[in-house]
Amino acid sequence: MCLLLVAVSITPASAQNQDYRVAGGDVLRVTVYGDPGLSGSFPIGTDGTIGYPLLGNVAVAGKGIDEVRQTIDAGLREHIANLSVAVVVEAYAPVFIVGEVQKPGRYEFRPGMIALELFALGGGQKEVLAQGDNAGMRLAGLRQDYADLGVQLLGQDVKRVRLEAELNGKPFTYLPSEEIGTPDPRIVRQVVEAERTLFELRRATLDAEMRSLEQQRVGYVDEIDTLQKSGKLRDGELTLLDEDVKLAQSMVERGLTSKTQLRDKQREISATNRDMLEFGSFLARARQNLTVIDGRLSSLRGQRRGDVATELREVNIDILRLRRKLTYSLQAMVEAGIAVEKRDGTQQTALRFSAVRMVGDTYREVAVGQTDPVQAGDILRVSLALDGNDMAER
Repeated sequence: MCLLLVAVSITPASAQNQDYRVAGGDVLRVTVYGDPGLSGSFPIGTDGTIGYPLLGNVAVAGKGIDEVRQTIDAGLREHIANLSVAVVVEAYAPVFIVGEVQKPGRYEFRPGMIALELFALGGGQKEVLAQGDNAGMRLAGLRQDYADLGVQLLGQDVKRVRLEAELNGKPFTYLPSEEIGTPDPRIVRQVVEAERTLFELRRATLDAEMRSLEQQRVGYVDEIDTLQKSGKLRDGELTLLDEDVKLAQSMVERGLTSKTQLRDKQREISATNRDMLEFGSFLARARQNLTVIDGRLSSLRGQRRGDVATELREVNIDILRLRRKLTYSLQAMVEAGIAVEKRDGTQQTALRFSAVRMVGDTYREVAVGQTDPVQAGDILRVSLALDGNDMAER
């Protein structure tokens, strides 16, 4: 009787999901006959596994329903005998549609769904924003915006090359890039020359600061050398004075000279000792100043490189933003151009479908046809299949 119930329960689900491969975002309903405590709903995580009692994380993504059932059944048999398992997809991961559609957003997935069906659920192609007699004026304004963004992108790209030259200590040379889409050559020359002037000014300022510090360093090195040589001479003088004091003391003890002469020698050696102490402070101060200069030299190099690296990072971020703005601007120009040509009855639009889906452990965008199947969790992108460069020129 139990086996009959299992067969009745499994057959409809197997027929419905025979070719379906489960994916992250799906929710599986696992029913264990003989132990209700092991039954329940289990969502598939982004890592392609479900957390199942006794078995832990079970890898299920990419498997058919029957494969998942067999995997769980085999795992449970190692712990509990005489259990029967049924598995169905309780909820599929939703699908999304974005781009040239009336109602972009999230939609329920069903096995066998094709790209054109999801496109229809999204309301079909959206109306072009630029309509009526204003389409031509809007297109002209968009073209100007596109050109302005191109100049901004050129400026940031030239700045990037200049900062890289500063960071690496190399000459500044800029070669126009087709990828950037450089504007009029005169504009390119103006931007490059402005950055070259700044490059040379910053380099000259840094060189001047470095030379000034190097000169100060040389001065302190010379001062330390002079003080050290003077110290050796004073050490010699102090040795001689010490011998004179000993000799005078010996003569006083023998009555050959007066104590006054001995006191004069002692005062002289005391003054020399004071000079030595003062000399030692001068030498210590000179060495301290040399250490400060060395620190400033090292700090100047490191700080300048750090400032340039920070500025370079910001420039690279700005370049990415400008590229994205250019893409949006170009798309807007395409739409405005379509409106103009539709108004004149000269243009028919075509659509291109692509799907952003998990391939392995990363999201990738792949081209799909109108009748290609959609996978659970897909993000379907609908875009205009026009030559954007040709439209921009027109």
